[in-house]
Amino acid sequence: MDELILDKKRLFKGLLISLFIGIITFLIITFITTNQNTWASFSYINQKYLFLAFILMLFAATIDALRIKMAVESVNEKITFMEALKVYYISNFVGGITPFFSGTLPAQIYLFNKNIKHKIPLGKATMIATIMPLLKTLVFTIVNPIIFFYFRETITGYTTLSIILIDLAILFSLFLLSLFVLAVKYPEMIIKLILRIQQLSCISKFFKKEKILHSTDKIIFEIKEFHKSFNLLKENWVKILLSILYTAIFWSTFFVIAPLILRGFKINFNLSHVLIMQAIFYFILPFMPTPGGSGAAEVGFASLFSFFIPHYLLGLFVGAWRFIVFYFNLGIGLIMLLVEIKDLKKKKEIEIK
Repeated sequence: MDELILDKKRLFKGLLISLFIGIITFLIITFITTNQNTWASFSYINQKYLFLAFILMLFAATIDALRIKMAVESVNEKITFMEALKVYYISNFVGGITPFFSGTLPAQIYLFNKNIKHKIPLGKATMIATIMPLLKTLVFTIVNPIIFFYFRETITGYTTLSIILIDLAILFSLFLLSLFVLAVKYPEMIIKLILRIQQLSCISKFFKKEKILHSTDKIIFEIKEFHKSFNLLKENWVKILLSILYTAIFWSTFFVIAPLILRGFKINFNLSHVLIMQAIFYFILPFMPTPGGSGAAEVGFASLFSFFIPHYLLGLFVGAWRFIVFYFNLGIGLIMLLVEIKDLKKKKEIEIK
């Protein structure tokens, strides 16, 4: 992770790939959907709603920083609000330029472990970075069925699709939660598995015995630290509940962005449809293989919302939504990361001297 944080070439390569795929997809959608009504629509766009959407994104970042701060404190560690905000933006940026948002977790672990004032031990840092997406999964697993069944009478042409997607998402979420519970409750099972893998002949062919022993000892130590951190979570259950509350507020804020953009374009819509479509979309977005979900996100959002958005406004709507909820954060994250890289290089130069 240290190499990735300091490697500008890799960062910009990922950024360019993400931007290229997203922009090309947006241009294709816009080309397909644009007609004379599209150009006329610019005259009646209500910019106040779009501005409010940007404000809500900043509010969401604030809430997520508080969520991160609370998660850190739940394992008896310290982090300032500004450091938590930095973790939010930088990890979002790294996730946004890697397939399946895979860079988010290691970026958070790196920042917790090496780049804040009160450096957090690796085991605890891993626990914090792991528990946060699980809290999101927990919130979605509880809220999605409630949203769907509460508004089920207003869903018409895509009821079956909604049921299938939500059921699959819930089952997968429960599977992930079950794995996490087993991992923290029975760490000895994982340790036994690691020791068995260590003894495999195919492993010794490729790696030196000393290196294997050093690596496995380190992994086992971190598993034990991870387990201890979970016990701290149980002791600080109030802070975990607050983290869950912040998670719910954060995603509720995200759910409001699309309706605000629709209002800005003066599009009539059924709120239940918008909620259902977003509940499905944001649940499956992390499983899209392109960097930051680029391309897949635009096509997926356009497909889901094409049921009730006028054809000639679909491209504009998808472009505005993607810029506000993704590229806006990506830009802030890039600036913060470049500042961090500069500071890290200065520190290394001082250490060398």
